[in-house]
Amino acid sequence: MKTKPILIILGVLILGACVFLFVRSRNLVKPEKSEVVQFLKNFNEKLIGGNADSVKAFFDNTANVKIINRLVNILSNKTAADGKPNNLFKLSLDVEKAQISVVNAGLVEAKIPVIFSQEKIADLPSFLILRIHKINGNQLKIVHFDGRQFMTDYAAYKKKVESLNVPDKDRFDPVTIAAFKVSDQLKSKYDSVLYFQHMGNGAYYYVAKGHFSDYQVPKDKDSYKVGLVNPQLKEIIPVEYDVIHNINGTLDGLIEVEKEGKKGYFDTTGKAVVTVNYDQVLPLTDSANLALLRNGDDYFYLKKDLSISEKLADFKINTVLKKIRDFEKTYTISDKSVKNIMEYNSRDYYNSIIIPPSYLVEWDILPKTIELPNPLRKTGQDGEDGDGVTYSQINFDSYKPEEQNWLEAAYYSVVSDYVGGRGGLYGTKNVLLVDNKQNKIMGFSAGNYQGNEEGGGELSGKCNDNYLRKINDTLYEFKTTSLFDQTINGISVSEGPYYHYLHFVKGKLTALPSERLFSFTQFVKMDETYLYGCFMIDDKHVDKVSPEILQYMKNEIFASYHYKFKNDKWIKELEYRFEGKNASVDDSLTTIDKYNINWISQKLKEQPGKVLAAK
Repeated sequence: MKTKPILIILGVLILGACVFLFVRSRNLVKPEKSEVVQFLKNFNEKLIGGNADSVKAFFDNTANVKIINRLVNILSNKTAADGKPNNLFKLSLDVEKAQISVVNAGLVEAKIPVIFSQEKIADLPSFLILRIHKINGNQLKIVHFDGRQFMTDYAAYKKKVESLNVPDKDRFDPVTIAAFKVSDQLKSKYDSVLYFQHMGNGAYYYVAKGHFSDYQVPKDKDSYKVGLVNPQLKEIIPVEYDVIHNINGTLDGLIEVEKEGKKGYFDTTGKAVVTVNYDQVLPLTDSANLALLRNGDDYFYLKKDLSISEKLADFKINTVLKKIRDFEKTYTISDKSVKNIMEYNSRDYYNSIIIPPSYLVEWDILPKTIELPNPLRKTGQDGEDGDGVTYSQINFDSYKPEEQNWLEAAYYSVVSDYVGGRGGLYGTKNVLLVDNKQNKIMGFSAGNYQGNEEGGGELSGKCNDNYLRKINDTLYEFKTTSLFDQTINGISVSEGPYYHYLHFVKGKLTALPSERLFSFTQFVKMDETYLYGCFMIDDKHVDKVSPEILQYMKNEIFASYHYKFKNDKWIKELEYRFEGKNASVDDSLTTIDKYNINWISQKLKEQPGKVLAAK
C-alpha cells in the first residue's frame, strides 16, 4: 500500500473512532445546557483564532495529544486529514445550532453542525459529536468525540474540490466518459439516469421517473419508478419497477426486478421471462431447474427452458436446501469478483455499485446495495472517498437440524472491510432459520460486536458457539459467539456467547430490544445451560462463567432499571451504561428478573469466598 493511503486511512480511523479521553469518575456533575452552549462558543472562538494550545485546553486528557492535535488542526483549517496543509476549502462549526442532550448524570452530548464550503461548489452540511462533562466543580471538558460521519463528508468534499481542475480524461476511463454523454442525452426523456452497467456490447442505463436522492435506492418507492435502456437506447424494461438488479446478478442472462414486494425476471432483449408475481426467487444449482419460485405458500420451478412448472405438490423446502445457490457456501465479494461493472451516473461517486439478489437481502446475508472500488475511475481509489468496502467475506459456519427435524438452521459470519469514515473491519453473525412447518426460510443478522464503543472486526475462531432453539410459539433464542472487548468485574473478556431473542414482525425475524450484555436474564428463567459457553478471557479459552461474571449478571439486572448503586465498584462498572437514579427498583423487576436474581444468588453461595454483595 502506498504511503498516502496509509496516512489518510490512519487519520480517518483515529477521528472515526469513538475514543474516550478520560477515566470516568463517580463524582461527575451534570452540566447545565447554558453552560455547555457558552463552552462551545468559547471553543469555537479559539478554533477561529487558530490558537492550538488554547483549543487543546478544552480536552480532558492531554495524554492523547496526537489524536487531539489532529482533530484541532482539521477543525481550525490548518491541515487536512492526511496532515498536509488545507488550502482547498474551509469548514466552520455552527455552535449556535448544536443539539444538546443528556447522556447520563455526568455527561452531555453536543451534536454540532459543520459546514464545508468552497466558492466554486455548493456547501456541504455535516456534523461532529462531542461529549462533555464537568470536573472540579465548574470546569467543563471534552471527554469523547465521534467523527465518523464528519470524516466521511470531509473526504467526499475534499475529493469534489480536488476534481474541479482535473479534466475528465484524467479521472475516468473512456467507456465511463462515453456513458456520461449518453446519460446526458437520455435526460431529455427521463427524470434521472441513475447508473450504467458495462456489458460486452456496450452500456445499459438505469433510468427513472420521479424523485431520487443522491443516487441511492430510495426508501419511498411511491416517489419514483425505474426502467432499463439498452446500448441501442431502446427501453427494454419499462419505467414501472421499484428495483432493477444488476444484469446477470441473480441468474445468468436475466435481470431480476421488483415491484410492490413481488419479484420477476426479464431477459436482455426485454422479454418478461417471469412475471412479477412471486414473493421470493431462489436460484438453484440444479441440472433441470434454474430457480425455485414462491408465491404465498405455493412453490414452482423456473425450468432451464425458461418455462414455469405447475404448482409443486407436497413440496418441502428442506429438500432443495443444498441446491440453493450460495447456501452453505463461503465466498468473497470484491471488485475482483465482479464481471460487469455498474457505475453511478455521477462524477462525485467513485465506487461501483452492486444491487444484490433479493433472496440474499431477505436472508439478511447482504445489504440492499454494496459499494466497491471502481477501476474505471482513476481517483478515489485510495480509501479516501465514500463508505464502500474493499471486500465482504461471507463465511459459512455450520448447519444443524434442531428440535425433532422441524427446525433447521444454517449459520454464517460476514466480515466487511470498510473504507472512508467507517474505516476498518466490521462483522455480523447470521442465522437462516429453515422452518419445516411453515415451509419457509427466514434470516436474521446482528453485529458481532457487543463492546461499549464503536467497534467490530473478525473473531479469533477459537470460539464458535452457534445455537438456535424455540422458547415458545413466538420466540426463538439465537446464541452465537460475539466480540465483547471489555472488562467485566475485573476480568478482560474478548469473546463470549451473546443471546438474541427473535420473534416475527411482518413475516421477518426481528430481535427483541435489550440493553443487557447478558440478555437471557431478561427473557428466560436461567438454568445450568446458561453457565456454559466459549469465552476468551485474558487470551485463554474458558468454557464456564466465573463467579465474577455471575455477579455482573446479577447486578446488571438491577442496573437496567437505573438502580443507584452505593458501592464505588459497581458505580464505575455499570453506571456508564445505565444512569443510576433510583434508590429502589424492586417494583420494576419482572417475574423472570426475580427468578434469575435468586437463581444467581444461589449459585454464588455455592462458591464460598467469592461472593460480593449484589447491591
